[in-house]
Amino acid sequence: MNFSDHFTADASAPDADTASTAGEQVRGAQSVRRALQLLRRVAKCNDQGIKLADLVRAEGLDRATTYRLMTCLVEEQFIDRDSEHLYRLGPEAVLLGSLLPQPTPLLRRFVPMMKRVGRIGGDTTFLMMRQGDFVYCAHREEGSSPIKILTTNIGQRRLIGTGTGGTAVLALMDDAEIAATFARNAAAYAEQGMTLDKLHAMGMAVREQGCCVVFDSFGEVGVAGFGIAFRMSDHGMGAVSIATLTARFGFERQHKMRQLIATELRGLGLQA
Repeated sequence: MNFSDHFTADASAPDADTASTAGEQVRGAQSVRRALQLLRRVAKCNDQGIKLADLVRAEGLDRATTYRLMTCLVEEQFIDRDSEHLYRLGPEAVLLGSLLPQPTPLLRRFVPMMKRVGRIGGDTTFLMMRQGDFVYCAHREEGSSPIKILTTNIGQRRLIGTGTGGTAVLALMDDAEIAATFARNAAAYAEQGMTLDKLHAMGMAVREQGCCVVFDSFGEVGVAGFGIAFRMSDHGMGAVSIATLTARFGFERQHKMRQLIATELRGLGLQA
């Protein structure tokens, strides 16, 4: 091989070290993706916990790989493993969110659209995010109307199926999930006069309508609520809702607000 041949070979092909590094990067990225895949699955089954065999079956990974990745997640405290060999989210998975700066990425994403909804519609707009069996008010924007309907404060939590946003979220839950939520909170639902049959009926109604419309919201005569639920990634759920006066919330305005909120959610790339 002359000098020219040697130069051409070096220029056209990566050396062994480069190829090895690239291979390690690909394998490393694959392991990270698999670990995140398992973490999401555990989060989805967090209430009842999930066993290793079920993770293997659900995610299509081999047992050795799944065990190795889960052991690492347990050691790093992103996953807990109890005495019955059930996996649930660990403290690190929960605490990371508390380190987010203000405003959080969630608010940076939603606040501009909420301001537009409040300005165009005139009503107070709420961002309600699911947190286990509850929804909490992550943000509130007062509308341009001189009459402010402030039914929910920032940080306030409500049981799923109560309040406008909490009822809208039922659209994203199947009957089994609704029943499990009711069973865990039967006493609290009973205090509000809520039965499982009623909760199922509400879920069916919001699924069929694609939105939630509530009159005399929170027991206040003359107050109406409207909300549309959305999904974020695989497991996140929330709703954008408004509170207004019943007297100014006829069918035409309901249609207008539905179009407005649905368009804004689509603009954020969210599945409503």
